[in-house]
Amino acid sequence: MDYMRLMAEEGGYSVNGPMQVFEYDLFGMKLAFSESIVVEWIVILILGIVFFILGRNLKVRPTSKRQVIAEMMVSTFSGMVSDSMGIRYKKYTPYISALFCFSMLSSLMGLFGLRSPTADVSVVGAWGIITFILVQRNKFKTGGVKGFFKGFIEPMPFMLPFNLIGEVANPLSQTLRHFGNILTGMVIGGLIYYALGTFAIGVPAILSLYFDLFSSLIQAYIFVTLTMSYVAMAECD
Repeated sequence: MDYMRLMAEEGGYSVNGPMQVFEYDLFGMKLAFSESIVVEWIVILILGIVFFILGRNLKVRPTSKRQVIAEMMVSTFSGMVSDSMGIRYKKYTPYISALFCFSMLSSLMGLFGLRSPTADVSVVGAWGIITFILVQRNKFKTGGVKGFFKGFIEPMPFMLPFNLIGEVANPLSQTLRHFGNILTGMVIGGLIYYALGTFAIGVPAILSLYFDLFSSLIQAYIFVTLTMSYVAMAECD
């Protein structure tokens, strides 16, 4: 919530997108890097270090708490995928677990005074596009060319426009739900800091437990659950 407090102390309160951190000139093209990109790389670095530590020197029989924690995490995500998608989709476990951890930690970056990347619609939108691609891939894989295109005109050919809208609406609503909840938490927290001013002690910190901690966990869980549901239900007969 420190990020919200800083925004509110600039003589007013405004809601803007992520700041541009720096530019890079590549063959005459200017590439701009925003806060979201920088914080995402920080999240990747943190997760890489954590998982490297948890995955080192594993034994057939656990001999350390570190390995027990690692096995518990793998079992939890493996069970989540098997229960939601079926055992045949177990290969999605690495992606679902990575998406959950990345989403949750990205949302939690607000606790460290950084702007949460999940408050940037382009970040969560990229995950929604991946979900859309996985859905179409599963349709094509299970139904072939005929089943893939047949699904767009069922139960009647005039349903084609509505089916196309539905294909786009699912990842779009999934994206906006996650983005909207995280951004709303940032805005509400900032408004509270701005309204209370020098008296902003205690109340914003308590609200932070929800907006930065509880909400981050819930939104990450909802996003991966919807991803699993959309992919599993995309089978063509």
